[in-house]
Amino acid sequence: MRRHITFCLSAAFAAIFAFTVPANSASLKDKVMTIPNHDSELALRAYETGYNHYRNGNFELAEDSYIEALSMEPNLIKAHYWLGKLYKEQGRLNNANFHWEEVSRLTELIKERRIALSTEDNEYPAAPKIPKNQEVMKSARDAFERGLRLLDGGHWEGAVIEFKKAQKLYPANHKYLLQLARTLCDKQDIQEGVKYYRDLLSLRDVSFQDFKEGITVMLGANMDYLAAPLVRKQSGRFAKLKGFSEISDLFKPIKNNPVVSIAKIVQRMDGQVIISIGMEEGLKLSDEYSLALQAFKPGSELSEPETGKLLGRAPNIALAELLVTKVYKNTSWALIRKEYGSGVKAGDLIEFKKTIR
Repeated sequence: MRRHITFCLSAAFAAIFAFTVPANSASLKDKVMTIPNHDSELALRAYETGYNHYRNGNFELAEDSYIEALSMEPNLIKAHYWLGKLYKEQGRLNNANFHWEEVSRLTELIKERRIALSTEDNEYPAAPKIPKNQEVMKSARDAFERGLRLLDGGHWEGAVIEFKKAQKLYPANHKYLLQLARTLCDKQDIQEGVKYYRDLLSLRDVSFQDFKEGITVMLGANMDYLAAPLVRKQSGRFAKLKGFSEISDLFKPIKNNPVVSIAKIVQRMDGQVIISIGMEEGLKLSDEYSLALQAFKPGSELSEPETGKLLGRAPNIALAELLVTKVYKNTSWALIRKEYGSGVKAGDLIEFKKTIR
């Protein structure tokens, strides 16, 4: 499958960049479909912004820009390619494959509509909704509805299988993630259920109601280390909402201002590190090659100049990006994907970088 995707990507870029408009084709160019509307122009700008963020290592901002570009111009091949590349580097292989399959699909479409290649940016307005995507979404919806019927009949295991199928086909669907997380927790598989809550709460457009539910479940399962980074991540969206302050207060540092960390680096060797977290702390085998972590050095304490009152800490200093590769009972192995500054060493702290599956 990987070889097929690589071939398709090579073919896609050969198609995209190998054709130019001849100098004497002005009359043809006047007749072709260019990007005629404001949204499409904004889509190209958003793509370019995302590409610049990607080049500078600002991956979350790059993801935001690529998604914005595709929301305005779903057939923007370049945005699909680079978003797929970004997801692959983060270990989010299902999402990466989806966008790379779009590159392959659009490449085939270009062969049938070669006139589109005469536009300056080798793009064209969005075609009607993609039949393949409709089929995938229908399959996901059918699986979800089967799961609901099984759940109503008391067939918990079968319901979980169908909900997982729906979630795998449509990873970012809030309803599928929420129902899967709830069902797993209801059948007392708390650790796995919390992982799907974690996926849901990491989404940028998660509702505050679902966010509160997930945080409550994590706290009830004594998984504060999972909840804390999610509260920090979503604080910008929910800070002004009634009820969020009660949640954030639970994670405020006490007087000695401790650093929130889920684990430490135990040992470094051969491009990998051993970290002090494993199955007993909530990890599962499914986290292998899917869970991204970050090694960091705590920011310095901040205090009020006049009174000396502790106010918090400066931002943490990233040392390395890690990807979990092996999970054991009390420890795990993680691949060092990228290092910054002085690099990572034994004793450095670990936090979740981004939830991926």
